[in-house]
Amino acid sequence: MAENPNYENQKLNDKKILLIGVKFYHFTHEVIAKMKHYGADVTFFYERDTSLKFAFAKTFNSDYADKLQENHYQNVLAKVKDTKFDYLLVIRGYMMEPWFVKEIKNSNPGIKTIMYQWDSYSNWECDYRHMISSFDVVKTFDPRDAEELNLPYVPTFSSDEYSNLPEEKPKYDIFYSGGFTYPRYDFLKQIINYSKDNNLKLYSHLAISMKSYLREIAGGNKIDPSLLSFKNLNKEEYLKVFIASNVIIDYTKDNQAGITMRTLDTLMAGKKILTNNTFVSQEPGFRPDQVQFFNPKEFAADQEFVKKEVYFPKLDYSIDKFLANIFN
Repeated sequence: MAENPNYENQKLNDKKILLIGVKFYHFTHEVIAKMKHYGADVTFFYERDTSLKFAFAKTFNSDYADKLQENHYQNVLAKVKDTKFDYLLVIRGYMMEPWFVKEIKNSNPGIKTIMYQWDSYSNWECDYRHMISSFDVVKTFDPRDAEELNLPYVPTFSSDEYSNLPEEKPKYDIFYSGGFTYPRYDFLKQIINYSKDNNLKLYSHLAISMKSYLREIAGGNKIDPSLLSFKNLNKEEYLKVFIASNVIIDYTKDNQAGITMRTLDTLMAGKKILTNNTFVSQEPGFRPDQVQFFNPKEFAADQEFVKKEVYFPKLDYSIDKFLANIFN
């Protein structure tokens, strides 16, 4: 781990980087902006075909979807054939095959190729093991993958603003947000009932699109719309509630070991967090009075932990440190 990430990142100055990455809220653009801040020339492509044609093919014709995705990577090659790169950085790399990396290497002698995974290979459509030998370096956010596959472990990052948030008297005891899934919906009902029984001030926001909601209703599924929102919180709205909350709740899938960005945001801000991901206890700087764990099947929380207003030293999960760990 780089002791001085800003110094390490100066190595990116005047480097040409081909970035193949995920389409994931604002996070990819923040990584690009930070690399450019350090003087890198970044050429970015999404890791997958983002057309409606591909979306329909994924549902109705998987063979055609595979062909479209292969064409996507062929188009990337065509667009960068006249540019010489110092680095290929792939963040995840959906449906990428070894031939693509081989072609990039052939066109760019001496290029350094790096793959970073922020999904476990055990997740649906995320198995990257066939790609490991194609890259000079492969790193992962998942500590179980790191141990099993003998890969360096690198957690993801938090946006810069979380290290500079004001410390305000909280309006809410706990804050829970996310996108709709049935496990999250059932978990939300638990939190609501627990908060009522224990006189806790809860702010919850579980977002679902109207299209998805209507599909669920048409399928005969009973969902209480009063518990959901048909609009996502934007970044500013989320930060406002985050600042006003004493404890942040992080609910992760049962099989996830990698630390979520929500958790890293909370640790970078010096706030308290309730999570079901016990792998957080292995992170440097872990404090049991800042991080407590819950059973998602029977939610409960220590009342003193939830009610006591306290801030902790801010841990460094910055994009600067993330990039230093990726390129070091």
